[in-house]
Amino acid sequence: MSEEVAARIRAAVAERGPITFAEFMEHALYGPGGFYEHPPVGAEGHFVTSPHVHPVFADLVRFAILDAWEALGRPEPLRVVELGAGDGTLARGILLGLEAGGIATDYTAVEISPGARERLRALPLRVEASLEAVPPIDPGVVLANELLDNLPFRRVRWRGGELVELRVGVEGPRLVLVETPCEPELAALAPPDLAEGEEAVVPTGALALVEVLARVLRRGYAYLIDYGSAGGPAGEVHGYRCHAVLEDVLEDPGSADVTAGVDLGLVAARAETLGLVHHGIVPQWRALLALGYERWAQGERARQADLLAARRGFEAVRAWEGRSRASLLVDPAALGRLRWLVLSTPGLPVPPFLAEACAAEPTG
Repeated sequence: MSEEVAARIRAAVAERGPITFAEFMEHALYGPGGFYEHPPVGAEGHFVTSPHVHPVFADLVRFAILDAWEALGRPEPLRVVELGAGDGTLARGILLGLEAGGIATDYTAVEISPGARERLRALPLRVEASLEAVPPIDPGVVLANELLDNLPFRRVRWRGGELVELRVGVEGPRLVLVETPCEPELAALAPPDLAEGEEAVVPTGALALVEVLARVLRRGYAYLIDYGSAGGPAGEVHGYRCHAVLEDVLEDPGSADVTAGVDLGLVAARAETLGLVHHGIVPQWRALLALGYERWAQGERARQADLLAARRGFEAVRAWEGRSRASLLVDPAALGRLRWLVLSTPGLPVPPFLAEACAAEPTG
């Protein structure tokens, strides 16, 4: 546990009473000594994301970016801004593919973690600590993979016929959740019709990010990929430490990730009030199939057969293992259950991959 983090949380509670869960997350994840001070993602970290599972994910995301590039009139250079770039695995794969295609690219990686920013500087891209520091994007594509669910959120619960907010307080040596009156502004953002005792998160951090996005994105698209729902409650609060799921996220603050699914419908609605266009929300497995996943898988099956025929068994097994890992990306019970929210500035068409994905199955 980071004693520095725990001390800051306790001091905040002592000064002002129970703090919002969003403030707790700011201390535990993003403050000095917090979880994101050093890069936590990757096989040697605490959790992995889609680009770490197989390089084909970066290839398919690149195809989605190219759909946007075509709709924008093939601007040179192609400007890409990745939010929450982590250790650079996704950026590296996208840049390699664009370079191989001869497409000049101006790539900016936005990352709050100081340690991750140091690693990102080894790649041919710009590095910023926040979206606010990025110059206006006109035109370009904004990408965020598994970022929104880590942004600070607040927690609410339906209790005794009214909505209460769950804040973080101190009880002896432990941090505990405390029910407090819910502010009207927060209640207005909470999912309706919660059952007695049912909890939900309000993605205040994601909503704030969209407000910045609407100012910075002058012309272009935004692909926001995350766990969550197309509307309403989006999953329980939990943590990750050393690739294991944690239920008690108040224990040892700063030593584990804190996350919850995002109400992407609420995020889309906020984006529309700010002048952006909501094109749709689709499950990742639908998006990746529309972007050519099955064609890639068929090619890998053919390559595996050729390797076996040439008596190159070890390489054939490697090909099978890679394809097996990649299948998690389109498995609705695994990473395929992530959702893609596609936004744009006004006057731009629906990206072709999204139109295909929506035609195959209704959004949501």
